[in-house]
Amino acid sequence: MTKPRDTVGMYEMLDALEAVIEASDPAKRERLAQTIDHYREDFPDEFHWASGVSAPLLLANVMMAIDASCRPEFAAKARSGTGVIERKQQAHECGR
Repeated sequence: MTKPRDTVGMYEMLDALEAVIEASDPAKRERLAQTIDHYREDFPDEFHWASGVSAPLLLANVMMAIDASCRPEFAAKARSGTGVIERKQQAHECGR
């Protein structure tokens, strides 16, 4: 008989994501922070909507990007209808 595991909710998932980002290369964290800042500057209405309570598309894209980035075998095979993985691969190929 297997031991029942604790329920994993939104806060546990966010804690795990935060831990991974904090453990990553400082230069990559800075680049991510700058990218978020530029997104907010270039598309302020979209940013504020996307970081608000009614952001299902952004959440779906973020979840898929996170999942693909922690599973390299998934990123190589998956094709998303929203194009997140294709854009990630294109950015990698362009040296971004």
